[in-house]
Amino acid sequence: MNFGRSKLTLAIVVFALPFSISALSQTRSKRYQLRGEVLSKKPATGEIIVKHGEIPGFMPAMTMPYQVKDRSVLQDLQPGDKIAAVMVVEGDNYWLENVRITDRSGRKTAKTVVPSHLLAVGEPVPDIPLTNQDGKTIHFRDFAGKAVLLTFIYTRCPLPNFCPRLSSQFAKIHDHLKKTPEELRRTHLLTITFDPRYDSSAVLRKYGLAYLDGDATGFAHWDFASTSPAELRLLSNAFGLDYIEEDNQISHTMNIVLIAPDGTVAKSWSTEWTAAELEQALRGQAAKGNASVPTAAVEPPSQGGPSRPRPPRQIRSVGESLFVIHSAACHENERPDLRKQPPRLDGLFQSKKLPSSAPATDAQVRKTIIEGRGTMPAFDQRLSEQDIQALVSYLHTLK
Repeated sequence: MNFGRSKLTLAIVVFALPFSISALSQTRSKRYQLRGEVLSKKPATGEIIVKHGEIPGFMPAMTMPYQVKDRSVLQDLQPGDKIAAVMVVEGDNYWLENVRITDRSGRKTAKTVVPSHLLAVGEPVPDIPLTNQDGKTIHFRDFAGKAVLLTFIYTRCPLPNFCPRLSSQFAKIHDHLKKTPEELRRTHLLTITFDPRYDSSAVLRKYGLAYLDGDATGFAHWDFASTSPAELRLLSNAFGLDYIEEDNQISHTMNIVLIAPDGTVAKSWSTEWTAAELEQALRGQAAKGNASVPTAAVEPPSQGGPSRPRPPRQIRSVGESLFVIHSAACHENERPDLRKQPPRLDGLFQSKKLPSSAPATDAQVRKTIIEGRGTMPAFDQRLSEQDIQALVSYLHTLK
């Protein structure tokens, strides 16, 4: 019996949830009236994050993501809108129906939430330093040659259908893999916290042990890790996640990422997945890997063009990670979809002039990043001031 995990789940339900969740365990749907404010939307997954008031008989005032049944509604919804909707709860699933905007006046003052950018299949994962449950610094490159299944949680998450569900399903996968030692050796599980300020190594270790039935040897196969707030934002953008910290809560979307043995993205899942599906995909990637570092990876095909091999990239800074996520696809690869090819940026600051003929100065490069130029989009709403500085610093290293 998995007593450790059962006890943790019970503790979460009894102590962290001041409201009844009995409706979640019933198969018949229940409907509740919801009123709140839209903080962000994610059309690709049909989700919105809503800050809403108390739902009598179900939950207190919260900020959390919801699936919208009719995705066409998302076209008109904007951050700052006040909405009324019907929340439908059916078993472990819930969503919003009959969403209507009641007040649009908040759009002008709404805080802009930069939409996340999900790395495409075949793109390299940023090699951000992480600190695991033992206080040890680890990197994604440490798992070269292994298939890695990655997700994000935070230990204080009060919603059974989010973080506890993810961790419970990862625990099930871990238990199954222990039965096949060779596949266990060629795979790894990685859980990263959204809450680095609270989730210290000690907290993560205690949390992890509850899902490992108290067996600390399981950490050899499953790391629970944190990183700095700035690098967490970078990682969440790279893996297509949105999260908001408010009122001592963290509202976040969900994503599970499978990393191939060559360190590139192999597949990802948002809300529709099963533990069996994740495990099968993980085992499949493990069968493709080996214990050595790969000598080549496959670049994702440009639009209309074939894929081609390229040497693996070891990413060693935030600036380089930003370059890989936002710039490399245009400035390092041929783009058949564009009539005029974006210039390569090697030796950018060694020249007296930029490709636009403007002076090759930090100020001019920053201006181009912020405002965009030609087919290059503006990044003023995508990158923070610190991100832009990190990207400019990295461009100085290109020879």
